[in-house]
Amino acid sequence: MSEALAFDPGAAARVRLCSRRDNGWSSVLVRLLDNAEEAELDLPPGGDQTIVLVSQGTTTIESLHGAHWRRADYRPGSIGMTAPGHPTRIRWCGTDRLQTTHVHLPGALIDRTALDLWGRDATRLGRPDALAVEDPVLASVMEALKAAALAGADELYAESAATFLAVHLLTRHAEAPRPRELGRDELRTRRAVQFIRENHHLPLSLGDMAAAAELSPFHFLRVFKTATGQTPYRFLTRVRVERACRHLERGELSVTEIAQTCGFATPSRFASAFRAQIGLSPSGYRAAVRHRH
Repeated sequence: MSEALAFDPGAAARVRLCSRRDNGWSSVLVRLLDNAEEAELDLPPGGDQTIVLVSQGTTTIESLHGAHWRRADYRPGSIGMTAPGHPTRIRWCGTDRLQTTHVHLPGALIDRTALDLWGRDATRLGRPDALAVEDPVLASVMEALKAAALAGADELYAESAATFLAVHLLTRHAEAPRPRELGRDELRTRRAVQFIRENHHLPLSLGDMAAAAELSPFHFLRVFKTATGQTPYRFLTRVRVERACRHLERGELSVTEIAQTCGFATPSRFASAFRAQIGLSPSGYRAAVRHRH
């Protein structure tokens, strides 16, 4: 989400709310913008899935795709989507000052959710990208997120809403087949994945994870790797490191406290696992986050 934070809309818009700056949210970025009546912008490709909801005002907006401009009329409730990695050139002209809510979901969350829904086929699926759609459910959740950010809601609210949005976007607006029905082993694997995410802070053994799936450890190892492409321990470490990133970004705990909170036996094991997955030490990652902001 660093690209979104670094982007300055200049005279095109005034930022009234930034959830990273104003609330310290790290799981999702919510921004509320007051837009000029007329403007043209070139937006560089970013790593986030971006959703824009018109909260107030009307306008006509155009977006350049290849050599052609696409056009849509925006009014309250209209939603635009930009997939990760897609550059965008847009222009709009109207008589009202638009108020828009921008939600940036991390690309990693979208990828992880797609993997949960469609398994390894997820890498070949498209991501939501549309100039204008109508989706009352999506609009309602985005308005709720905006209200929560304005009210100073806790990060847990933001994280829960972000997960719901990722599932909803992929099942309703991605170029993807409907999620297939899961077999018995896949359902058991999904239970184990949920168990790991909820209990990653505990000293989990292979037996603990296998028991959550109601499988023998030997069978569980085979089934889990077939379904996820990872061993249970590698998946557990990934979850712990992802949670550690959130704590490092918030800056509330020391590196030693984060190691303990996220289930690592020692700070040195935490540092080794973190560097292997992220490419930086925990302290180096925290310093890089502070430098960006």
